[in-house]
Amino acid sequence: MTDAPLQDPSSQPRLRWLPSLSQFIWIMLFLGILLTDWRQSLISTDGDPCWHWRLGDWMIEHHAIIRNDPFSHTQPGAPMITKEWLSEVVFAVAGNALGWNGIVLIAAVLIATTLGLLHWQLVAEGNDILVSALLVLLAAMACLVHWVARPHLYTLVCVVIFAWQLRWFDRDLLTARQLFLRLVPLTALWANLHGGFLSGFVLIGIYLLGNTVRIIMDEAPARVALRRKLITLGTLAFACALATLLNPNAWKLHQHLLTFLRTPYQAHFTSEWNSANFHFGGMRGFELQLLLLGFLLIVVRRPLAITDVLLLAFWLWSALYAMRNVPIFALIVTPIFAEHLSAAFREAHKTTWGRWFGGISKDVGAMNRAAGGRGLVVAFVIVMVAVLAKPVIAGGRPVLETQILSSRFPSATVSYLRAHPEAVHGEMFNEDSWGGYFLLYWPERKVFIDGRDDFYNEAFLHEFVEVSQLRPSWESVVTKYHVGWTILPVQHPLNRILELSPQWTLVYSNQLTLIFTRVP
Repeated sequence: MTDAPLQDPSSQPRLRWLPSLSQFIWIMLFLGILLTDWRQSLISTDGDPCWHWRLGDWMIEHHAIIRNDPFSHTQPGAPMITKEWLSEVVFAVAGNALGWNGIVLIAAVLIATTLGLLHWQLVAEGNDILVSALLVLLAAMACLVHWVARPHLYTLVCVVIFAWQLRWFDRDLLTARQLFLRLVPLTALWANLHGGFLSGFVLIGIYLLGNTVRIIMDEAPARVALRRKLITLGTLAFACALATLLNPNAWKLHQHLLTFLRTPYQAHFTSEWNSANFHFGGMRGFELQLLLLGFLLIVVRRPLAITDVLLLAFWLWSALYAMRNVPIFALIVTPIFAEHLSAAFREAHKTTWGRWFGGISKDVGAMNRAAGGRGLVVAFVIVMVAVLAKPVIAGGRPVLETQILSSRFPSATVSYLRAHPEAVHGEMFNEDSWGGYFLLYWPERKVFIDGRDDFYNEAFLHEFVEVSQLRPSWESVVTKYHVGWTILPVQHPLNRILELSPQWTLVYSNQLTLIFTRVP
């Protein structure tokens, strides 16, 4: 992805058995996800991995892009914009081949690649290797909030690459030709993987603004080169914009995304689009990054490039505005942190602890330059694929089994309803977080709602909330959509009303779920 590292190459012999620190980080994250309960969390945090698999499977089965909704009884045949079709197909191929093991394998590769590439960039820029490793681990903590097997993982990889290449071009470490050859095709691919490709245009815009400010502030001799950069970045933005049209929905994809972002109720229907909640344990990494930012500004106080100031300001605002942007903030600001912390540590080498840390860092750096174990990454991937695919390859029980957690989703309830279809009649009303689960595990039943918040329009989401929060018009909504039964978590407030109503009767219950039906 990059040219030769900024550091001087070492002439010492390569150690083929030793992975570089970047590769070691990749391997540890890859194995750490697949060999621990993280692989269960990747698919059980919400129902979205289920419906992404279901949509991808539908497209594989029909050899077509979904254009109209076939899954809900509330929006039958409504137009759909498949903004993540390619990633959904990839997930479905992996899922159909290896079950959930295949999907978590894809997710683990994407997460490990995101952070491995980030460390590779930091080391290539000449930053202290241990400082770089610690900052990448801190970025990983901040990204934990969105370690879910969903298409947004592709955006995290693309953000690292996009920010890296723009940073190197801005510092004259990359030519305009190299920039175009790398980012324009990446943008075309990104536009078919996830709607987060708009982040790439934000990054280009920030560099355009930063160089514009520099033209105003810098001396006359520097302005010629800066103007050339502005022309290059402007042309890049135009070329990337054209590249994004290479998707099944063409310009309608952009219209769909912008409409969604301009509709606050629709965009903030799920918690990940709400403001950062520092009472949530998953925000600890973000909190530590904010403390580190304060340390750099107050204690280290090294001058920041204007573009770095703009990057910090915009993405900090974005992360505070919506938790969904926290991982992007973490990945973009880490190279800025590494540059200034590494400089601070170099200045501290005169102290006793600085010499101690510097000595360790120098030894690790020497080992890193001698590392030649690239094949280890491939070997670990092959081994893990064999382990995860064991039932397909050799039969028998899996070595590692990955399944949706029955404590979060109504698997026992679905089994009961499959065995007793006569227990319910009419259309269902369901919890939105369970909708994706029903799409995958009970496709013969159409859902009231699922996790596709950009598909269900604002008016319908208001109706769903009216029922969920027992507002005065809830019964009229239930009647409008011919709801004959409900399947909801035990603690759902609607259950309390249905228990007292002579028009509804309880037909099934367990520790997780209650099912009520209308009395005929």
